Amino acid sequence: PMRILFTTLPVETHLRPLVAVAYAAQRRGHEVAVCAPATFQEEVERYGLRFLPAGHDWITGMLEPLVEARRIPPQELTLLMNRLVTQGIPGKGALAMAEEVLERSREFTPDIVVREAYELGGYLAAEVLGVPHASIGVVGRITEFLDLALLAPPLGERSQELGLPPDPDGSRVYAYLHAHFMPPHYDPAETAIPTLRCYRHHTVDLPGDRLPDLVTGLDPARPLVYASLGTVAPLFRAADGHLAMIIEGLGQLDCEAVVAVGAGKKPADLGTAVPDNVHVVDVIAQPLLLDTVDLLVTHAGFTSVREALRAGVPMVAIPWIAENHLIARTCSEQGLAVELDWETLDAAQVAHACRTVLSDPGYRARARAMQRSMLALPPLDVLVTDLEELAARGAHR
Repeated sequence: PMRILFTTLPVETHLRPLVAVAYAAQRRGHEVAVCAPATFQEEVERYGLRFLPAGHDWITGMLEPLVEARRIPPQELTLLMNRLVTQGIPGKGALAMAEEVLERSREFTPDIVVREAYELGGYLAAEVLGVPHASIGVVGRITEFLDLALLAPPLGERSQELGLPPDPDGSRVYAYLHAHFMPPHYDPAETAIPTLRCYRHHTVDLPGDRLPDLVTGLDPARPLVYASLGTVAPLFRAADGHLAMIIEGLGQLDCEAVVAVGAGKKPADLGTAVPDNVHVVDVIAQPLLLDTVDLLVTHAGFTSVREALRAGVPMVAIPWIAENHLIARTCSEQGLAVELDWETLDAAQVAHACRTVLSDPGYRARARAMQRSMLALPPLDVLVTDLEELAARGAHR
């Protein structure tokens, strides 16, 4: 048995893919633990995994100045995303995570470190410990959004602070294994990572997850549409108006619709009336619901897109921040989604895009074809075997 240390930023959708790998490793008799900021302890322990606090939540501080703004100009978002890639992900937060992972390694000495792709502290700590490390592709178009040309200089500073050898091009980031849960043809650019291997996506439900009773009473003769802007966008007041337009647009369709507006939010917070065919919830067990729907209206977060395609569900994509635009473009180019513009969005556009996807069987057919390609990938047991082999071989340069 080996010890596998997982590291993640405090983002629930970044944790979920790690949980699936952790469960697969536990079934093989391996010991696992998850390092994340202390604020994320409850989320990790909800999955029954051992939690080791490390690092701090720098994401909240970076987002906070824009949370209450009713509109965020595109140039402000561009600056925010630039700071995320050049100052946030490879910044002092990564150094703090690395230093505290090294401290935790006294009580949990890992044979290998497995990190979600945004989290670089685990990579740095593994390099210091002299153990292999792997990354899990929780983001899409990683070679574009997490461009090593941008990451390498600040990450090199962190490496120097930890006494590591220079790595001017950042090639050590993917020195061992980068695991992707989509087929290679979904995003050919991802194959630029030399250590890329693709595995089958496996959805993990929280213990006790179930669909609410309101879902069982929906009219089965009408298509079911699910809409969500994910977990991050609803934190911003600027998203409220877009959620209201989505609700209004879905009200114009002959369908049943479920709209998740974000933890703690209510329809009254959005300033809109809710049509009879639209059912608003704050949060819902998304993977369970996706197994039953005909269409997803999404911000094009990679977890949502991956879970939708795993269920063979086509999409209407309304990207706003981070890598969402890149993912939406990929889905649109492959005929898996209709893409709408965040800045010019209105209810009529939402209704028209949904009608387009629901009325054209080609969208569903292409989503089902991608689903079959995902199901043909090696299972997570193969990923665990690959991790075992990496740990057995040990670190290399």
